[in-house]
Amino acid sequence: MRRHSQRDILQAIADDARAVPDAAITGTTTGTCLAAVSARYCGLASLVSHIAPGLVPAAPATDSLPSSARELAATLPDPAIANTDFASLAMAAVNALLPPPEQPLDRPGQDIVLARGKGAKVAVIGHFPFVDDLRRACAQVWVLEKRPRPGDVDASRAGEILPLADVVAVTGTTLLNGSLAGILSHCRDDAFVVMLGPSTPFAPSLFACGLDVLAGCAVPDPEAALAGIRAGKCFKGLAGVRQAAWARPGLAL
Repeated sequence: MRRHSQRDILQAIADDARAVPDAAITGTTTGTCLAAVSARYCGLASLVSHIAPGLVPAAPATDSLPSSARELAATLPDPAIANTDFASLAMAAVNALLPPPEQPLDRPGQDIVLARGKGAKVAVIGHFPFVDDLRRACAQVWVLEKRPRPGDVDASRAGEILPLADVVAVTGTTLLNGSLAGILSHCRDDAFVVMLGPSTPFAPSLFACGLDVLAGCAVPDPEAALAGIRAGKCFKGLAGVRQAAWARPGLAL
């Protein structure tokens, strides 16, 4: 069932973070594209101000943030921070607490989307680098964007397009900009839905919300990753990170 409010989805993620031991925040880092919170792990999230430049306030001063990763993660459902860089930091705090999957899949999220999408109808929320590969392999590909490029479909047509899709690839930033609940409500119950990108939390509650695969990242070398973030690198060019994917329990791939 994919009928959940955005706040309920975010509250469930915050509850997942609250269910694990707390950790002190030892540092926060913001660059041009990404935010990081260092606690138990180094947690990343895309900066909303990079996704929508000029439309949202920049990241808050670090001295205004809680010292506890759990406290910062708990702010995620607050509607006052939706679609702001504070939401990015709250999601990074979630990712700094939740452990990576114990049994990760042996291939990245984009390969799973490509395999499932072969010969099928695929909707992509966000402009991922593998879209051209999808167009070659799939029967139909729609790329839905709030700021569409040539060949994209305006995101306002989601209610028209998503019910047609067999496979849906959605960016983790939909958790930050308030759009995930609406997207999921338009997906068919039998559609295969994958969330991708560094903002994607390994939150088990997302499976109950209708996600089939969570394709996020781990940060085995925080020093290298943080240096890249400070230098303004985006995830694709970032050292010290690796992709990791987790499938809904019982899902056959």
